[in-house]
Amino acid sequence: MRRHLALVLGFAMLSMVVPAAQTAIVSGDRSTPLQPTTAAGNIGVSTATVRDAPEARVVRVLVDPGGVRATHSHDDVKFHLFVPISGPMTLDMDGAPSVVVQPWQPYSMTRGTKHGFHNPGSTPAEVLEIFIK
Repeated sequence: MRRHLALVLGFAMLSMVVPAAQTAIVSGDRSTPLQPTTAAGNIGVSTATVRDAPEARVVRVLVDPGGVRATHSHDDVKFHLFVPISGPMTLDMDGAPSVVVQPWQPYSMTRGTKHGFHNPGSTPAEVLEIFIK
């Protein structure tokens, strides 16, 4: 019984130490207000940063029906995952055929890959973009 109690207390103490050791900055969650992406060529796309830390950035993206994210690249990251959440998205790759990415099927791209995306559906689609720096 004492051994069991000591083990439980040990795990409880460890669970308090691990979060305290994290130094990453969390800047939002799913309730963080979305901001329209206003750069040229973007139509019906809004984003909110969920987490921005030295090692990774997570961005929530909402794309209206027919919405388009213009071709762009990320030169400040090693790679990133494009993960549709609520509906399929069409990922447009510069110099390659478009790819339909199904919900919860991550698509990985390396630094500098030129891409854009659009929502061919009739309802808004949510996407999670995870950037590894």
